[in-house]
Amino acid sequence: MHLLARSPLLPLAALLLAACGPVDADRARQGWLVEQLYRDNRVWLSRDPQLLAWKYQAMAAAPYDFVRGSAGVWFADQARSGADRVPTRFALGPTTAQLLLVGDPHPENFGTMLPGPGPGPDQPGDPDADELRIELNDLDAAAFGPWGLDLRRAALGLSVLAGSLDGCDDTCIDEAVGALAGGYADAATGARDLAPGDDAALGAVLSDRLEDARSEGPARKKLDSYTTIDENGQRRLLRDAAPAADGTGMVAPTTQEQDQLARLAGQLVAAGPADFRLLDAVRRYGSGVASLPVVRYVLLWDRGQQGPEDDDLLNLREVVDPPTLPGLGGSVPGLFDSQADRAGRALALVWSVADADALMTGLTDGEQTFKATSWSSWFQRVDRVKLAGRWDEGSLGPADLAALGAAMGGLLAQAHGRAPTASGTAAGPALAAELKQRRTELVEETVAAAQADRSRALADHALFVDALQSYGPLLGAELPTEGVAP
Repeated sequence: MHLLARSPLLPLAALLLAACGPVDADRARQGWLVEQLYRDNRVWLSRDPQLLAWKYQAMAAAPYDFVRGSAGVWFADQARSGADRVPTRFALGPTTAQLLLVGDPHPENFGTMLPGPGPGPDQPGDPDADELRIELNDLDAAAFGPWGLDLRRAALGLSVLAGSLDGCDDTCIDEAVGALAGGYADAATGARDLAPGDDAALGAVLSDRLEDARSEGPARKKLDSYTTIDENGQRRLLRDAAPAADGTGMVAPTTQEQDQLARLAGQLVAAGPADFRLLDAVRRYGSGVASLPVVRYVLLWDRGQQGPEDDDLLNLREVVDPPTLPGLGGSVPGLFDSQADRAGRALALVWSVADADALMTGLTDGEQTFKATSWSSWFQRVDRVKLAGRWDEGSLGPADLAALGAAMGGLLAQAHGRAPTASGTAAGPALAAELKQRRTELVEETVAAAQADRSRALADHALFVDALQSYGPLLGAELPTEGVAP
């Protein structure tokens, strides 16, 4: 598809600019919101508008999904000089104001990791299963900036998730956010250490993820769910005829996609596990929210044996640059050699062990960058739907949300302590010095910021849904009329 030759048609924004009298605050906000979403997502308009329409559809489903899909809007708000927000008294020093941020540490970006090479053809289960741990699992939006942005973004995600649970009132939400900030301060100053193996310290939500990994990993549940054994005893990936109406599905790759897969598989042979052999692949649709339009593949591969015993799954996900905003830097000279290097190494820089996912690597295909990661039941993300189900059945309560917040905060602080800074100095000592004896202050500031951010996010979600209804599935964006693929 051709690149757009001009900006999208934004009826509301144009109306606001032409208005003669005072502008209604909600209408002005809605116009700005639509404009910002266009800027963040215009690449998908030029490539595949249907994928963007599915992304907007997913964002409209619930405020939490809107938050996940609108990180660029939130960061833009933080950068606006005229925006109302709770001021910060932290991350003002040269070291702690320029460390490698996670970018979007919402609850579902925490999950289980299994260090080491994973199960081999002669190994039932995995001998390193005792090393299973909780880590951050997505740094695709990583940039350099003040650590407080990560903490506030985590607080927003947690507060909106908590607020979606029936009966979790303002007190319940504030306690979870307060525990997040307190957990961050405790870990940063050395008052708490979330060591692998201490499941109880992680709380029920995260320890359940560990238990699921320990039970489903050896059973190869994900592998069996997405594959079948054919009449020749060979494993093959299951396929859908086409994506469903909501944009989800596992579809046979096109000829063009097969060519791309062959090029990427060649890089995996060189950089991946020993004896890597590609057996089958599908294009995966409908995963994630912010990254829903990116190209994703699921690869079935093995290590050379003829039978299915050494089969495994790998996820290939396109990585694009996050929005560049004032005060944030995407890289510094000498840290990442390329986008593929960033995709393959950013997480390893903040993990507790560099091989938390030994199969992770960055790949390049022309202008596109991909990240390869393990796709097995050993790797379990926090799942909002499962969490809500356990909440509704009464097996989780406010104390468990607070425990999740404390663990998220602690894990985030430990990641920040390991993160490189733009100046090349270690972030950990500077973080500890900045937060020493300031725990209460950080908790109060973070709770107040989360209250304001959540209120804004809920209002923005309503404005977003209204804009979709008023201006259509692409928010009124005008598409080129010539040379567009059907």
